[in-house]
Amino acid sequence: MGSNSNPLANKGSGSKNLMNTPLLVAVESYISYYASGSGHTARAKRLDLDKFVTFLTSYKGYSKPEKLKLKDWDFSSVQRFVDERLKLGEAPSTVARRLATIKHMGRTMAEKIAGFVNPAREVKAPKTAPPCPKALSRSEIKSVRKRAILRLNDKDSFIRKRNKVLFEFLLDTGLRADEVRLLKLSQIDDNLEWISNVRTKGRRYRNVYITSKVRPILKQYLEERERELKRFYKKLPKARSRALPLFISTYNADPAKPESFLMGAKTIWRAINELSTETHLHPHLLRHSYALDLLSTSKDVRLVSQALGHSDVRITMRYTERNEQEIARALEKSRRRKSA
Repeated sequence: MGSNSNPLANKGSGSKNLMNTPLLVAVESYISYYASGSGHTARAKRLDLDKFVTFLTSYKGYSKPEKLKLKDWDFSSVQRFVDERLKLGEAPSTVARRLATIKHMGRTMAEKIAGFVNPAREVKAPKTAPPCPKALSRSEIKSVRKRAILRLNDKDSFIRKRNKVLFEFLLDTGLRADEVRLLKLSQIDDNLEWISNVRTKGRRYRNVYITSKVRPILKQYLEERERELKRFYKKLPKARSRALPLFISTYNADPAKPESFLMGAKTIWRAINELSTETHLHPHLLRHSYALDLLSTSKDVRLVSQALGHSDVRITMRYTERNEQEIARALEKSRRRKSA
């Protein structure tokens, strides 16, 4: 909000008329600079301010918003607006977004108008407990596997075979999409049991276990991978094969450049997403599914944290969040046990 575009900037805090300026002047100035587009964010900002102006008109007892003055916008009115939206049943995250818009308008004005204090600065956003990440159910996993087979029956291609195995591999190891994308065959031992030196987001390294259920699937894929690579290499020494990515993409691949066989980040996403059935699939959903399944069977948060490669067990604690229905069932079970 440049000083030339802000009609309030020239009035300054020393002017007796500043706080008697129509509030809509400030709102319209903010919208013209920060929320005039047709994008989602611009529309959301306009809606947030419209809700606030409507509330403030009623809260201050005016018959129409044009009567609002800048002085009507104060800490108590913003706090009451937040309370009112929550009372009306709006999600805390939505209310927090509305408050963020109001705060941003106040902050931009404070930066350009000498002595102006952002009325919303000290208003606290409603706290929201982070939801427990979603996971695939057994029936959903079964549906995805069925879809992968049907796709192969329709077109028996290396890419579809690779994507089918990629789904199983992500679900079995809990690796991040980029960790899998950058994996080289040399990082997997000869028994297809351990993946070594997987680099985490925290720039540490860990070893990741491959279960016995997935090893036969992985072994079969490696045979398909070798056949695919022989289209590019007349001779494929074991050392060269091991230096290439585990999950290869041959699109625009150059045999002289091993890195050209890497799958792109978007390719990894599409490979999983194309297997979607009733649930919208993405690689991180498989990581969540891995984590929640491991927590359910082990009951050990620290073990799950280590398996996921989290730098802090507090990050893993979000997987322990329970919804209201789960709490209710646990209480009913507890009461029945006590009364028995």
